[in-house]
Amino acid sequence: MLDVSRLHAGRLKLHLERVDFLAVVGEVVERFIETAARTGSRVDVRAEGPVEGMWDRSRLDQVVANLLGNALKFGEGRPIEISLSRWEGTAELVVEDHGIGIPPERLLHIFERFERAVPTRHYGGFGLGLYIVRSLTEAMGGTVRVDSTPGLGSRFTVVLPCQPLKEAAGESQA
Repeated sequence: MLDVSRLHAGRLKLHLERVDFLAVVGEVVERFIETAARTGSRVDVRAEGPVEGMWDRSRLDQVVANLLGNALKFGEGRPIEISLSRWEGTAELVVEDHGIGIPPERLLHIFERFERAVPTRHYGGFGLGLYIVRSLTEAMGGTVRVDSTPGLGSRFTVVLPCQPLKEAAGESQA
């Protein structure tokens, strides 16, 4: 909750270092093996090789973990696909599920604090995961977007610059 307060106040410090994004994805997927088995979802990772950049490793881990956690929660036991690529100085992470999807009227709000696309009684949670994803992604100079169709699933795309923006680099001094 302290991080959420810092995010909301714009006072989150980044600790930028050279990071292999693919290694972070692999570590997160490894941590979620039991959850994936419990939900019946297979998690497939596709990448052409390492994707290195200057990011805050622990914050990048949070972004991947929140997206994968949501995909497993709402994926209805269907496969989850994670792809990672590098293109023109940016890294692109895509996390896609084939579950319940998000109603069109909720898409504009799901990245806000305490917002949820589904009732808490069925899925639990506080409505902070996607807010954290958006805030951390933007703090590292990137963007996140979602494409979703109810009943067919959701596709979250995070795009991050591989080199820090001047603002992010200035915040990296802890």
